[in-house]
Amino acid sequence: MDIKKRNRIIIKICSILLLSGAFIYYFFFNNPSDKGTVFLRCPSNFIFGINCPGCGSQRAIHHLLHFDILEALRFNALLTIMFPFIIYITLIWLYNFIFEKKIRIKLFYNNKFVWTLFFLVIVYGVIRNINIYPFTLITPP
Repeated sequence: MDIKKRNRIIIKICSILLLSGAFIYYFFFNNPSDKGTVFLRCPSNFIFGINCPGCGSQRAIHHLLHFDILEALRFNALLTIMFPFIIYITLIWLYNFIFEKKIRIKLFYNNKFVWTLFFLVIVYGVIRNINIYPFTLITPP
């Protein structure tokens, strides 16, 4: 490996560690539920008063970093359940980015999987706005 390529890899790794460390540090020590934080409110909830599939994600991430799974589920069950999957995807993407590889996960190129995931997110977004008992359990507090 030549020195330029090695230096690019080191710069990428340091940049990723710095940015992800800052992200994790901020989400760990700042609860988005607290008043006075700089976390943005969901635009669909703020403008239209509906909960999108991502509503509660910031609070769920905060609780996941504290290993409070039940509380994370209260804020965004879909994100909490898919969190290990999202971490795996992110690690594969980072590996490809850092080492300039092209590792592909065949599942993501399967139309049935992509459409099923899309359908799941849409259905989750719809049912969390139904104001009837079992559905109110997945509405963020």
